[in-house]
Amino acid sequence: MKSSQFTETQIIDGLKNDDSRVFDYLFNEYYTQLQYFAERLISNREEAQDIVITSFRKFWSIRNNFQTANNIKAFFYITVRNQCLDFLRYRQRFNEVKKEYETHLLAADELQQTDNLIIETDLINKIYQEVQKLPNRCREIFILTYFKGLKTKEIAIALQISESAVTTQRSLAIKYLKHAFSQEGYIFFCLVLASLDR
Repeated sequence: MKSSQFTETQIIDGLKNDDSRVFDYLFNEYYTQLQYFAERLISNREEAQDIVITSFRKFWSIRNNFQTANNIKAFFYITVRNQCLDFLRYRQRFNEVKKEYETHLLAADELQQTDNLIIETDLINKIYQEVQKLPNRCREIFILTYFKGLKTKEIAIALQISESAVTTQRSLAIKYLKHAFSQEGYIFFCLVLASLDR
């Protein structure tokens, strides 16, 4: 790996010594190409950003395990690829559940539709309750994204933070909320989010 700032030895030693400058260098070196790679695989820009940010967090948590620059590069691409495959599998399942849900609504009589609306309203209320438990910045970014319909760049400008900080905080919010629901409940939680203006 070519670098006008760090040699390979300095990178490996820097990681072992928790040098954030090395992390910043690697982030600047790989973020754009990894985002492009992920976006090509899943055709979703914001999800691709979240996947790459998550990959960097995983990398930092095991930073002492790397012996060469090639190991680092391989880790990033393999991790991003695997997360993209997980997302594609999840999206397939999500679409299947959504289709089943929509088919059920079309087949339901008026009373059933009313019951479904009550269930959805209760779920939205639970979402609001769980959102209020998020850390301040996570909550703010989640609300701006899903309830106010702002894009990542717009939120970054409004809050005067980087786009990567926005995607990191949004990813943390989703991770927290995912744990707040059962597996099926989380799918319906996602259906509700998809129905909100983005």
